[in-house]
Amino acid sequence: MNLILFLAVVVIAAGNVAAFSYSLWGPSFSLYWNDFLDAHLYRPAVKAGDRTMANCLKVSDFYSARLTTYFLADSDKSAGGRTDDLSKYDEYCDRVPGTGKVIFSVTLMEKDVRSQAVALSFYKTDAKGGLELLTALPSKTHPAGFVTLESSVDHKGKYMLKLAFGDGKSDEDMIEMPISVGQ
Repeated sequence: MNLILFLAVVVIAAGNVAAFSYSLWGPSFSLYWNDFLDAHLYRPAVKAGDRTMANCLKVSDFYSARLTTYFLADSDKSAGGRTDDLSKYDEYCDRVPGTGKVIFSVTLMEKDVRSQAVALSFYKTDAKGGLELLTALPSKTHPAGFVTLESSVDHKGKYMLKLAFGDGKSDEDMIEMPISVGQ
């Protein structure tokens, strides 16, 4: 009986120490725990609606843009189900479920960038990592802050969307957005 009473006192004392010192160890433990859950338990979001704004946000050293991809499947098989099912027409970020028509909508996050010329180009990545240009928009200003590009993806694999600010000659003036199709 004395042992049970002693253990109860130890548990109560440990609980009080933990509660009163939470401000010292709690934030780092919470960060560690969330990172652990993200890495081991949580399934990555597929659709844009499943993600936070930060997941669809792409940045370079000086610029930031938010990518939204709209997808229209070319067949029932490519859509992962019947194409008359309206749930298949959701928004995506950088992962497209299959082949078909895609519309990339890029929101320029900084207002001062909207007066600069911006170009958008879409490439297919080959097995060796080379890029083949599929579609491109010439460099021009976008005062509304939206740049859209329509293309089709005929094969599953890796693609690249490049957003170039101004001349786009340096890496600092470009945002590269890898796009995964059907993977």
